[in-house]
Amino acid sequence: MKAIVVGAGGTTRDLLRRLGDLWDVTVIDTDDERLALAAEVRNIAVVRGDGSSRVILDQAGLRQADALVAASNSDAVNLEACRLGLDRGVLRVVAVAADPEQLSDYRELKLPVFSPDRLTARRIEINLEPRRVDSAAFADGMAEAIEFRIASDSPLRGRALRDLHSESWLVAAILREGRLIVPHGESVLQTDDRVTVVGAASDFSTIVRTFSTAEARFPIDFGKHVAVWMESEQDLSGPVEEAFTITRNSAAESLLVVRPDPASLRDESQAEVLHRLVEEATQGHEGVDVVIRDVDPAQGEDLLSIAESANVGVLVSAQPGGGLPVRRRRLGKLLNAASRVNLPVLLASGQHPYQRIVAPARETPAGRAAGRVAIDLAVHANLPIIGVAVVPPAFIAGEDVREEALRAVARLREEAAVQGVTVRRRIRQGNPVRALQEMVGSGGLLVLGYPRHNPTTMVPGIVGHVVERSNSSILLVPSEE
Repeated sequence: MKAIVVGAGGTTRDLLRRLGDLWDVTVIDTDDERLALAAEVRNIAVVRGDGSSRVILDQAGLRQADALVAASNSDAVNLEACRLGLDRGVLRVVAVAADPEQLSDYRELKLPVFSPDRLTARRIEINLEPRRVDSAAFADGMAEAIEFRIASDSPLRGRALRDLHSESWLVAAILREGRLIVPHGESVLQTDDRVTVVGAASDFSTIVRTFSTAEARFPIDFGKHVAVWMESEQDLSGPVEEAFTITRNSAAESLLVVRPDPASLRDESQAEVLHRLVEEATQGHEGVDVVIRDVDPAQGEDLLSIAESANVGVLVSAQPGGGLPVRRRRLGKLLNAASRVNLPVLLASGQHPYQRIVAPARETPAGRAAGRVAIDLAVHANLPIIGVAVVPPAFIAGEDVREEALRAVARLREEAAVQGVTVRRRIRQGNPVRALQEMVGSGGLLVLGYPRHNPTTMVPGIVGHVVERSNSSILLVPSEE
């Protein structure tokens, strides 16, 4: 994530000591000596110039910034820098008041504003770090109490405190759904827990790394295996090959290939085809554990019935075929069945390996579910994410809609940055279906969320229209919406 800091004084130097490694910082100041002192604290980029200048701020990378801190010794400079940052849609804009008499001017901009230096650095840090809630120093500054939010991708989620060993820090409290828990060794951390950690100030960075890291888990939270149906050459070259791709580029443990039981077939030639397809499917896919599961369609066994009992995390299917009404019915039936068992569905187009991953940037349960999965896949595939926010024309929805879109993309970037994933921001005006189509193009993977409850309400909504019009692969992720 990128931060721009205007001013290279004491507050900035203290802030540079405390910010996590995820931040790429550029400091602006008119004084070469102050810039040199700031550069001694950590590796930063420096720009000599007036921090209230739009030209200088753009030179520092304001258009790509996730945060702007105005901490010069001039309130006129700080206020103008904040205004320019807000105009550019920077998600986090924080200020330092050089003169307490000017606090009201900052508050008119509805900005967090702090003073004096050490308190300022502490409060700014909390505003910038998305997974840190609060912190306080005590014991003559030798100890710190830091409050963290346990994110859904935290490797600590589901772990008992007895498994977290440290000589210099401990978990002192857990706030869960508004209820205070006094923890013990058997206490297990859960998503969205607010955890207070008390430890030595000298171990500040170690504590932050332990409680702020993330891991790519998809599809483990849904199931351990990727499942796909195979009974023809068309399946082998289409969904099966793409199932291998998603298995290799995720945390899945194995690929479950489900096929009709050759012993149940009367046609011996068809049985021989099934045996040959299995041999061909495993060729050239070293490193992927493949499990073959035979089913008897005459007994009502199929891919979905197996998925319910086999700990499947992703179901891979070909794009629904047929005319428009038929495709909509098939998609609705598939999503209804998958939603009953909380199962993501990959509609395979056969275009792989993926060249890009596209996800809508939306502050909704479906948007957050899609973003979380897109980040995990991007980690394994070493690909960037294109975060698309679509807004209607301003005369219809007002200016606030664009601001909400900028914030949605910024939050997606924050979550992705924790795992080292780059998100390229794309703000589009108009039809969301057309915008998503244009962004994913050919060879891309589009990740969309769909509601677990009554998913047919989304057909032919955005999901239905995108599936009908897109030639790209689409991963549909269930969400609580």
